[in-house]
Amino acid sequence: MIKTKGKNKIIFREIFYFFSILLAALVILEIFWPNIVLVYFNLNYLLLAWLIVGLIFII
Repeated sequence: MIKTKGKNKIIFREIFYFFSILLAALVILEIFWPNIVLVYFNLNYLLLAWLIVGLIFII
């Protein structure tokens, strides 16, 4: 059985990977079709969440 600290690290790592792929995909969509994402969602919020999860994952 994995300890809770190990479980938390795995969960934050997976969330970080998910945010990284999502951020890259949305930026690529914005490059090819301008304002397709930014009309509905501000990417700064996703970038902020990605940074927070990344910092938690490092610690």
